[in-house]
Amino acid sequence: MRHVPSLPRAVQLNIDYTSPDFVIDNNLTASADMFSLGLLIVSLYNSPHKSPLSCNSSLSAYQRLFQSSQSVPNTTNNFLSSRALPKELTTHVLPRLITRRPAQRMTASEFQQSEFFNNILVSTIRFLDTFPAKTPNEKSQFLRGLIKVLPSFPKSVMERKLLPALLEELKDKELTSLILHNVFKIIDLLPSGKRAFGDKVRPSLKEIFVDNVKQAQEKDPARDAGLMVVIEQLPVIGDNCAGKEFKDGGFPDKLTSAMELTRSRCSTHPLQRLGITNALARGRGPEESSISAASVGFQHHQERAVSRHRGDF
Repeated sequence: MRHVPSLPRAVQLNIDYTSPDFVIDNNLTASADMFSLGLLIVSLYNSPHKSPLSCNSSLSAYQRLFQSSQSVPNTTNNFLSSRALPKELTTHVLPRLITRRPAQRMTASEFQQSEFFNNILVSTIRFLDTFPAKTPNEKSQFLRGLIKVLPSFPKSVMERKLLPALLEELKDKELTSLILHNVFKIIDLLPSGKRAFGDKVRPSLKEIFVDNVKQAQEKDPARDAGLMVVIEQLPVIGDNCAGKEFKDGGFPDKLTSAMELTRSRCSTHPLQRLGITNALARGRGPEESSISAASVGFQHHQERAVSRHRGDF
């Protein structure tokens, strides 16, 4: 336990995050990790992020901290956090993590089942983690409800957790349209939407609508439904992807033209004014066959696109 100045700090125990039963009592059990977890949680809310215990690697200073309840994190001092803590933490979790008696601490399983994780955002992530095991009906219902919950998520969670998970599930073509609705909602909500679209979404769209297009002109209702979503979301695509990048991806020329025209400042809807709707309907060849079906649904979304893109870009 003694701090050795000659050794790198990285290989030495940081007692600011260590339980007293280990440091003071020399008793190492699994419950010691739960105490450390409690300190880590408080540090995440602290600004700057640091443990509520601060002893500068001094064993004697650490021991002095535990001689007074005022210098140890507890409910009466907001667990020595510089910022307010969620009620679920202060009421149900931290009192059972940061406690001197190991037998009173939560187990890892109890922590996972605690009130802190009893909310819609955590439930959503847990559902996504087990998504492949769900039934088709459960998947469809989840995806229909997800779009309403997305604005409540932190932006970083949407980009790093939700978006990759949804794109991974595009391998199930029957869910293509439902997944894409959520994908475009995420892109629309992200400040870094251009980066996320270019790095993650555009390659996935290319795989579905370009690389995997069958040469034979057979109908693919699931793919057609997905392409209709893409056409509906042309304003979002236009905000986050240059037309040249989209075209270079090998997407159908008429779809690329439609995306470019939604960015214009025409007083009437650009697809109406320039006849692109009819051009879409006359699409020829296997690459463009599904656009014809999608163009009908696109009519209902014309006015929304006009109102959104009438201002400066």
